[in-house]
Amino acid sequence: MLAKDLMTAPVITIQEDASVAEAARLMLDKDVSALPVLDGSERLKGILTHSDFGLSPKFRPLVDNVYTLLGSTTTPEHLEETAHQVGTRRVREVMRRNIITVSEDASIEQIARLMMRSQIHRLPVVADGKLVGILTRHDFLKLIAQAD
Repeated sequence: MLAKDLMTAPVITIQEDASVAEAARLMLDKDVSALPVLDGSERLKGILTHSDFGLSPKFRPLVDNVYTLLGSTTTPEHLEETAHQVGTRRVREVMRRNIITVSEDASIEQIARLMMRSQIHRLPVVADGKLVGILTRHDFLKLIAQAD
């Protein structure tokens, strides 16, 4: 099986000049955990994930004293104010730029190894430099669902 057989397409994306608040609303509305970020020519420029917002288990030890929202540290007392400030930032300011991608013809075995080795949960699929799909841990459930 190849990436093109398992990937989710079309992909819900966001433009790099959108606000972080727009990105958060889109992720909530579409129930996705990541947004590939495109430039004006529809080229993949980065990715924004739910863990970038600071909602990751690695931040839990800090919860009683300090929250982290997209790199901005705040106290519980100032959380709403910081969330507003973070929401007005542009996606291009906070997205991850060094992203790993695969081609449509990558095998599922290659993809699984790459995701485990790189400790990533989602992998954009590209063809001719353009985003054509995305593979997430959720997509691997399709393999299990096809078992019977």
